[in-house]
Amino acid sequence: MSEIDDLFCPKCGMLRRRCVCRKETIRQRNLKLCPSDELKPLFDTEDEIVLYRTFEPFNAEPVIPVEELGLPVLLEKALKRKGIERFYPFQAEAIEELRKGKNAVITAPTGFGKTEAFSIPVLERVSREGKAIILYPTKALARDQEVKLKYYSSSVGLNAVRFDGDSGYEERKAVFGGKADVILSNPDMIDYHLRNTPAFKRVVKDLTFLVVDELHSYTGLLGLNMYYLVKRLSRFSEFQIACASATIANPKDFAEELFEKPFIHIHGEHRKALLHFIMRYTPSIYSSIKEIAMSLPDKKLLVFGNSYKSVETSAWILNREGIRTAVHKSGLPKNIRLEAERKFREGKLKVVVATPTLELGIDIGDVDAVVSELVNYSTFLQRVGRAGRKGQESVGVLLLREEDSISTYYKNKPEDYFRDEAFGYAEKLNEEVMRYQLISMCMEEPLRAEEVKEEWRDVIESLLEKGLLVELDGVYVASEMAKEFMKHFNMRGIGENVKMIKDGRIIGERVLPVAIKELFPGSIIIHNGERLKCVALDMRKREAVLEEYRHGNEITDPLYVSLPRITKVEEVKPDNSAAYCSLEITMTVFGYIERDMFSREKKKIQYIEEVSYTFPTKGFLLAAPLPQPMDYEDFYAGTFHALEHVLIEASNALTGGGSQQMGGISTPEGDIFVYDATLGGSGLSKLLFKRLDRAFEIAYEVLKKCECQRVDGCPRCTYSYQCGNNNQPLNRIGAMKAAKIFLERVRRKIQAGKYEEPADFRYFP
Repeated sequence: MSEIDDLFCPKCGMLRRRCVCRKETIRQRNLKLCPSDELKPLFDTEDEIVLYRTFEPFNAEPVIPVEELGLPVLLEKALKRKGIERFYPFQAEAIEELRKGKNAVITAPTGFGKTEAFSIPVLERVSREGKAIILYPTKALARDQEVKLKYYSSSVGLNAVRFDGDSGYEERKAVFGGKADVILSNPDMIDYHLRNTPAFKRVVKDLTFLVVDELHSYTGLLGLNMYYLVKRLSRFSEFQIACASATIANPKDFAEELFEKPFIHIHGEHRKALLHFIMRYTPSIYSSIKEIAMSLPDKKLLVFGNSYKSVETSAWILNREGIRTAVHKSGLPKNIRLEAERKFREGKLKVVVATPTLELGIDIGDVDAVVSELVNYSTFLQRVGRAGRKGQESVGVLLLREEDSISTYYKNKPEDYFRDEAFGYAEKLNEEVMRYQLISMCMEEPLRAEEVKEEWRDVIESLLEKGLLVELDGVYVASEMAKEFMKHFNMRGIGENVKMIKDGRIIGERVLPVAIKELFPGSIIIHNGERLKCVALDMRKREAVLEEYRHGNEITDPLYVSLPRITKVEEVKPDNSAAYCSLEITMTVFGYIERDMFSREKKKIQYIEEVSYTFPTKGFLLAAPLPQPMDYEDFYAGTFHALEHVLIEASNALTGGGSQQMGGISTPEGDIFVYDATLGGSGLSKLLFKRLDRAFEIAYEVLKKCECQRVDGCPRCTYSYQCGNNNQPLNRIGAMKAAKIFLERVRRKIQAGKYEEPADFRYFP
């Protein structure tokens, strides 16, 4: 039997992975797993149920009487009035350690009282001296916690004030006038006023306690900016730090890296209610979400997507099918997000599709079921923690996409899903961020020469040359030009934005370099529930002109090339097989593929006038092992192109789903670049660089076990949705052999020098 014949079912003649015989077999197997009639609609499906498991409640009830904690009498009474009579052991331990003045990171599932664990020692200390700032990653979360913390604070005679962009005159007056004892805010607000408001600098001189809630959300650029923000605060006062987080693999190490202080880790393991966990393998994420929503018409369903594109597309499809659905994502107007939260909380809306904005403990009431695209287990627990918070049984469905290599890996080895953990990460050497943060320091208070760290010196020299800093008597101060420069700074992203314009008005923005792959002429996107087509992109003005698009079900994927240049080698593996580097990437979009939104079937390829963008970032160069040549066309080019794809996709298991924020480049000579698709670098590629051995283990399993057994592979092993070269050429066999050689500890040495000038070679992104 030939390789092609083996792709078809001999019984019905259809492709094996789509044949009716296989679908019926899967359906019957699924139903055998179903534990009850109530859950039957979720199991009566053509999708494959890879794993069904129940997670029983444990340590569900607090056991330590509040009287044993030695609390201030009025605070103890306030807790009891809220029905809090007992504490969990981790809460008691956190209170005890924080009382000793230690820095602590507290990890526990959502809804088990991390707020009480840090707020009690905060209030006790502030009652004696100074002020506290509690930082939340979003305004919505600070607003959600405001009533509770004001209640606790007032019970001991302290004034807690929410201080963000929505705060009114009286709240701002209280903060700037020093009348706020506990300030509930976000990093963006503290950053702005520390740099621009003299009265706020006087306030932070009294800071004795800083709390960073949801520590796990401070990865990448936001984490790097938080690192510098805390350094800036430390120039005005000394303070204790408490962090609260969902479970991440390295909470203590991450906190110590971010804040450069010693931390202790306090952890609580708890579950309030029975959770039904379903791992589901599907040919179409969107069809599965629609099917699940229709199967649970009377249940409140929260759907998490991993990107703006998937969230907008899912909501658009559900609404088209008559299932009233709201989108919740950053970038939407505040009133639209609040309206979605309110209607969902009150039961007037049964389905919300969200980006990670709703992972973070905002009160959205009872949730019966959570559906999520593939994320690491820790993040999935955070997402599914939104359901069953009042003790009711809940359902969590994890969707594995059939045409995806890491999903296929977990389908074959589902128990590994619980093994692969998410790590906190941040790239401290992002020079783009350093520029803004060092200018901020100099605007707040002149920077003395003895404060300058070695890794800042080149950036400071650059700022002096550009006239953004001035040196006076051994100290650095910001120039007038610097104030204009700082208008472009954002704690959550750096770089220029492309404005999205429809009918002459701005309807949104997308940051570069992502924008160039989404807003090229001819691209079809969904924005705020509306399908739009880009008719023009002006890179000089940074503007994309869009118009309404009502035809068919098309979506577009860009065709592009990327050229790397190494500007500095930062770290080399001991065996010289890979190096972490500062890079300059030139990305050029030259066309696009038009596909069917549902089937992903290719409709046409269209070429356009080239659009380019060059940006600095971080990444690594890997010298992949050379397998013995085989008699296939473009063997080496296909081998290393396929290996690049699967290594990046394998990173989802190691970086918490970060593959969409990374890019790759391969050459027929075996050199592979993996880089952060973020201006200046985010730290994702560094995390993969440090765990390359594990990435190769996963890559080898994906390539070896894929059912296709094709030379070029398939969407379940070697293909990438991000590929700018239409997934050509690819060679699964060569990539598998190269991965096997690497795991046998055979290494080839990198030659970084040849990439220190603009390269002229064949490359495959």
